[in-house]
Amino acid sequence: MRRNAIATVTALVATVALVGPAAYAAENITAGGSSFAANIIQTCAASYTADKITYASVGSGTGRNNFLNGTYDFGASDVAYAATDKQPDSFTYVPLIGGPIAVVFKVDGVTSLNLSAKVLGGIFNGRYTKWNDAEIAALNPKAALPNKDINVVYRSGSSGTTQNFARFLMGNGASGYKDNGTWATASAQSTPTGVSAANAQAVVTTVSTTANSIGYADLSDAASKGLSFAALRNPLGEFVKPSVAAASKFLAVQPVKANGILDIDYKKSVKGGYNASLVTYALAPTAQGGAKGTAIRKFLTYVINSCAPAKGPAMNYAPLAAALKAKALKLVATVK
Repeated sequence: MRRNAIATVTALVATVALVGPAAYAAENITAGGSSFAANIIQTCAASYTADKITYASVGSGTGRNNFLNGTYDFGASDVAYAATDKQPDSFTYVPLIGGPIAVVFKVDGVTSLNLSAKVLGGIFNGRYTKWNDAEIAALNPKAALPNKDINVVYRSGSSGTTQNFARFLMGNGASGYKDNGTWATASAQSTPTGVSAANAQAVVTTVSTTANSIGYADLSDAASKGLSFAALRNPLGEFVKPSVAAASKFLAVQPVKANGILDIDYKKSVKGGYNASLVTYALAPTAQGGAKGTAIRKFLTYVINSCAPAKGPAMNYAPLAAALKAKALKLVATVK
């Protein structure tokens, strides 16, 4: 009996030693929204080991709505809630990443394209229907523009990329545009010209498979498909292609509001600046409490401090400028 008891105790001690201290129970964080920033947020989520972060590329409007109704633990949007929108009771904006909106195109025989906001706006609302239209040709005297129909691709749903694109067009000479994230409203067309695509990734795919087409999306997705993108004329008359450097120049001189939103003046003259640029913000709780709130704060801090600066530029995103990053770190500290 004594020998059996000793064996049992020995086995129990061995079992306890193997188990050791209780492992940390990782939090499962569900998030989504901006498809513009989806590539960098998903990349950061994949490299983050403290907790499991799942991010869905569903568009800024859905991100705002799903954070409001509690479907998402945090959201991401390229624009703030409108003053007339219902907003969460306790939340903060946290700037995460910037970048250029690329005007992507696939046109027979054309690899380089210059566009002004006025002409670009006319293309997207159907005022110009052929690629060799005289006004497009005047901006591209060396291009062999084809006598082909222009196939426009725009975002469906409520999109922060759409809203910032419309703001850029409005601020730089395009007529008929409104400040809205839904393309039909932004372009003032009940039946918009062209075809819609669900998110930035779908816009890029549609353009890449459609002859003589044009669309708008984040540079990260556009570059990954090897598409050509237009040089846009800035207020100084420079034709500037989308790039991390050109977007950073433009975004760095924009003032930061008290709530962390960048107050972008889309008609501001910045030498070498690419004016069709934006910033994506996390929408994060400030009264969640507990382990989940802590997990959200730590992940967003990791994105701002480590992941976005290290990985963003190679993915065609512009890390936050110094003033905006400082504001972001103050705001993320209130997340809980």
